[in-house]
Amino acid sequence: AMGVAAAVAALRAHVSDSRVALAACGRLADLCAEAQNRQAAANAGAIEAVAAALQAHPQAVGVQEQGCWALGNVCSSPDAAGRARKQRAADAGAIEVAVAAMHAHPQVIGVQEFGCLVLSEVCCGDTRKQRAAAAGAIEAVVAAMQASPQVAEVQGCGCLALFRLCCGYDGDAELARSQRAVDAGAIEVVVAAMQAHP
Repeated sequence: AMGVAAAVAALRAHVSDSRVALAACGRLADLCAEAQNRQAAANAGAIEAVAAALQAHPQAVGVQEQGCWALGNVCSSPDAAGRARKQRAADAGAIEVAVAAMHAHPQVIGVQEFGCLVLSEVCCGDTRKQRAAAAGAIEAVVAAMQASPQVAEVQGCGCLALFRLCCGYDGDAELARSQRAVDAGAIEVVVAAMQAHP
C-alpha cells in the first residue's frame, strides 16, 4: 500500500489526472486519520498537493470528497504542530476550496461533511475565522446542514464548524460573524440538529 510520501509524490506528479488525484487523496485521508502520520504528510507537502488537486478538479465529486477529508484529517490536532498545519492549509487555500466544493456539490453528503470538517479544523484561529467568513463559509455550513437534516455526521461537523467560525476573541469581528450566522439561519439549523439527533 502507498505510504504518505508516495501518495504525495503521485499527487504532485499527476495532479491533472482525476483518477490519480482521487486515489492519492483517498489514501492520504486514510493515512492521516492516524495522528502519527499527519506531520509526515505535511512535511511531504500533502496540504499543498491536496489543495491543488481540489482546485484542479472542481467538478470531480470523489476528488472533492476525499480531498476535503484528507485536509480535515491532516489538520486535526490542537498542539503547536497542528496549529501550524492549520495555518499552512489556510495559506494553501483550503478554506476557499472547501467552500467552493460545498457550493459545487450541495447534495453530496460526503462533500458537505468533509467540507465542514475542513472549516472546523482550519478555522481555529481568529485571522482564519475572518478569512472563512469572507469566503462565505458560514452560509455554506448552514446550507449543508439545511440540505442534510437527517445525516448526523453533517450536523455534527456543521455545528462544530459554526462554533469555531463564530467564537473568538476579536471583539467586533466576532460579533459580526455571529450576526452573519444568525442572518444565515444558524440558530434554526442548530436547534433542528439537536432535535433530530438527541
